[in-house]
Amino acid sequence: MAEHATYCTGVDDSWKVHASTCRGGFDFTLLFEEVVLGILPIVLAIVISPFRIYGLLRTTSKIEPSKRPIYKAAAWILWSALQFLQAVLWALPDARRTRLSFASNLIMGCGSIILCVLSYIEHSRSVRPAFLLELYLLITLPFDAARIRTLWLREGGDVDKLMAVVASFAIGIKLLLVLLESWQKKAILKDQYKHYPAEARAGLASRAFFWWLNPLFLTGFRKTLQVEDLYTLDKRLESPRLRDLLDFRWSKENQTGKSSLIGVVFKTFKWSILAVIPPRLCMIGLTFCQPLLLHKAMELSSEEVTIESTQIGYGLIGAYVLVYVGMAIMMSQQQHLTYRAITMVRGALVSLIYKKASVLSIQDADPAASLTLMTADIERIVQGWQTMHEIWANATEIALAIVLLERQLGIACAVPIGVAIFALLGSMVAMSGVMAKQAKWLEAIEKRISSTGAMLASIKGVKLLGLKPTLMASIQKLRLEELDISKGFRKLLVWNMAFGNHSDLSWLTRIFAPIVSFAAFVAISEKSGDGASLDINMVYTSLSLFALLADPFLSLVMALMGFLGSIGSFARIQEFLNKETHQADSEPPRWSSVTSLTLREKRDTSNTSSTLTLTEDKNTPPSQMKFALPLMDMIMVESASFGFDPKAEPILEGIGMTLPGRSFSMIVGPSGSGKSILLKGLLGEVPCLEGKVKMSSDSIAYCDQTPWHMNGTIRDSITAMSEFDLLWYTTVIRACALEQDLAQWPQADQAVIGSRGVALSGGQSQRIALARAIYARKRLLILDDVFSGLDAATENHIFCSLLGVNGLLREAGTTVVLASSSVKRIPYADHIVVLNEERRLTESGSFGDLAEQSGYISSFSLPSPNWDSTVEAEYVPKSKPSRTSVQPVKKEDWSEENVHKHRGSLGTYVFYIRAVGWIPTLIFLVTIAGFVFCISFPSIWLKWWAAADAAEPGEHTQHYVGIYFVLGGLAMICLLVSCWDVIVSSVPRSGERFHGALLDTVLRCVVPLLKRKTHR
Repeated sequence: MAEHATYCTGVDDSWKVHASTCRGGFDFTLLFEEVVLGILPIVLAIVISPFRIYGLLRTTSKIEPSKRPIYKAAAWILWSALQFLQAVLWALPDARRTRLSFASNLIMGCGSIILCVLSYIEHSRSVRPAFLLELYLLITLPFDAARIRTLWLREGGDVDKLMAVVASFAIGIKLLLVLLESWQKKAILKDQYKHYPAEARAGLASRAFFWWLNPLFLTGFRKTLQVEDLYTLDKRLESPRLRDLLDFRWSKENQTGKSSLIGVVFKTFKWSILAVIPPRLCMIGLTFCQPLLLHKAMELSSEEVTIESTQIGYGLIGAYVLVYVGMAIMMSQQQHLTYRAITMVRGALVSLIYKKASVLSIQDADPAASLTLMTADIERIVQGWQTMHEIWANATEIALAIVLLERQLGIACAVPIGVAIFALLGSMVAMSGVMAKQAKWLEAIEKRISSTGAMLASIKGVKLLGLKPTLMASIQKLRLEELDISKGFRKLLVWNMAFGNHSDLSWLTRIFAPIVSFAAFVAISEKSGDGASLDINMVYTSLSLFALLADPFLSLVMALMGFLGSIGSFARIQEFLNKETHQADSEPPRWSSVTSLTLREKRDTSNTSSTLTLTEDKNTPPSQMKFALPLMDMIMVESASFGFDPKAEPILEGIGMTLPGRSFSMIVGPSGSGKSILLKGLLGEVPCLEGKVKMSSDSIAYCDQTPWHMNGTIRDSITAMSEFDLLWYTTVIRACALEQDLAQWPQADQAVIGSRGVALSGGQSQRIALARAIYARKRLLILDDVFSGLDAATENHIFCSLLGVNGLLREAGTTVVLASSSVKRIPYADHIVVLNEERRLTESGSFGDLAEQSGYISSFSLPSPNWDSTVEAEYVPKSKPSRTSVQPVKKEDWSEENVHKHRGSLGTYVFYIRAVGWIPTLIFLVTIAGFVFCISFPSIWLKWWAAADAAEPGEHTQHYVGIYFVLGGLAMICLLVSCWDVIVSSVPRSGERFHGALLDTVLRCVVPLLKRKTHR
């Protein structure tokens, strides 16, 4: 016994890994444990700690005072003391130590002091538990368990036993440290950090096992989750931040390159994309542990039961647990990091598309195009990038699988490679047409979405004019055309089921590679005469390797297809981002010089200055009575021509005018004279092809003759992006004659108006749009025929409130430019511009000057303005609020008695089956059942073949190979039939019927219901 103990001491002090002749032959040497499992982890932690400490010291404290740091420090000091105690015990003469036993515990004791300092700083300067400490503790905990097992199994005296006791107590302290360092800090965070999302506050173990989601799951168990129950979004995922990062890099990139955008995306989010690589590499290693463990288990099952084999069996159980738990953790982390990176890319791209859409010129501003990019194209990118990392990972797995197969089958391993290459070539045929067919399909989707959006935008008019049958037939026809175009892409998917898809290439390789390979192995063995035959161990190990070879091939092709599809979508987005941006053609003019004070505005051909003085003449506009100061010309247009196409004739030509500041100017003329084009030209939305447009301010508000609204409350629609000011808001509401409407609506200004103001009448919609422009308090207000849809009383109220003697805009000194076909308010204008039917500027000046001339203005015999007119004290509109006036939006009833309405039921499946048809459904069920049988039964068939071949080598080869081929062929036929039935037949049929039913339901809905269900 003493000789064996001495021998084992020598073995433990050697640089071997496995102590094969000691402790039952199932243990590491003590020196290996001390160096690799002890010294190496603590040295790495010591090296990294100073960098982490330095980074933390540059931040501020985030934690309220508590006793937790004391508990942690006490535990670390106690663990350090135990390490020093072990070092002392190793130094005793009777201790059977190795050359590094003393140094090992001494280094760990010193290192724990450094980790104690790191723990204290991490506690106060970080909102989450210490990542480095948790990682070190969780990794070394099983290492320490292995060392303790060795210490307890060693043969020795009292010192060795005492060493084992101290080490056991130390691992107990380390387990306590794991609990303390994993303790979340939400309860002791300072107020400004308590709103951080749960993931940002979670520790390593919590994030590895996703325990931070448990409170959300518990909430969902108790009730139906709503938006308010979800966690706060991580700041690193906020779209504005992501958009700014991408926009900054995109602005500095050569935007004309074919793949410029995708390159910029990779550069911008490279660290988030590369973060997926470590867990994916771990997945590769753990995956290929499976056939090795299976091979060892098959060998062990054929051996006699001994103490040593029993220990190996326990070791295999532990190895299987580690492998599959590790695979679960690594796969979940890989998917989590992948979707996190995709979310960042998606948020940045969608925000960038939105930003670009808001600054496009009118001719390029197509809502359907941007909507398609944000939906269909972004979805293609998301799908393609989900498996992006599989491209390099699968290539690595294929190489490893080939190497391991060669060890089992020898030269026969080349057979499955040939089958896989044949399948790969077949998939390449389909991949060559994927992008073109997908682009054609996306164009059809965009066309249908554009038509559907236009219909929904004018839904009230559609219903009033009785256009439901016509539009329903037209849009349904577009849906049928889209589905018909998609069939080309869908057929390629079915083709890829045989040669390459998500389970595609795998099926051709997985089904036929084992058949051909085993047949080739038997044939080669018989021909060479080496006596090799199939055995159970080789068969099942090879089958697992075939799966490891086929799965990467299938995933590789699918990943390539998805990634190539995403490149096409990136190209479409890049083309959109490269469209011409709206460019303002205006320049700020010089201040005009003052020459004299006159009764009215005087203009000289050599001087464009404007001067005003106080006067009691009732015909003088109030803007000239209130300001005895020189006015700056707000707008100056010099020989300008406006149009969309520089090569075509301008829409407006030779426009020259000057509009004074702090005044009310009108642009009038018959319908079609180009008034709206001129206003958009002043804004820069219509390009100025010749001449100049000069503006003294870029503080501009614009109200179009077609109102624009957001899907929100009335207050939100009026205040928009401005800060809420109650006094100013109330003043604007009163001036725009909205008080009576709000008084009759149940939720007043908190009522939701629906998408594009679908719940509003025409007058209400126009007045809210006008109120938004006024509420913005800009220096220049441009109005495009905003009074045309109002009744006389409402129009008079608003005009007097805004542009009367004490009008809101007059008092504020706002420059107002109004384009109108009505001449009713011309006498009240400070300056008038007239356009004729040929879209030429024919008259320009004050009302008094133009009325005395022979022209457009004098032809109407308009009376002088009545500046004594005031706004009525109590205004009551002649028209009653629309029957479709806004009603309160009812929230969904999520009470427990009604929650069952929102849960799934068998009725959902029956509804879908009826849309598809019972016969196609039955075909799918039968063929998929046959497919499952034909790919599962061969594993049993192979077992029978191996047994028969072992008993009578080569006698039954043809019989078993023939049946094996028949099963494989039937499996492939069933797979293709079921896929064709679903992808090419059932999905388009259900899509046609569901779209028709939804379209019919939408067109039959009353307007208030459409308002409540909008955009769901």
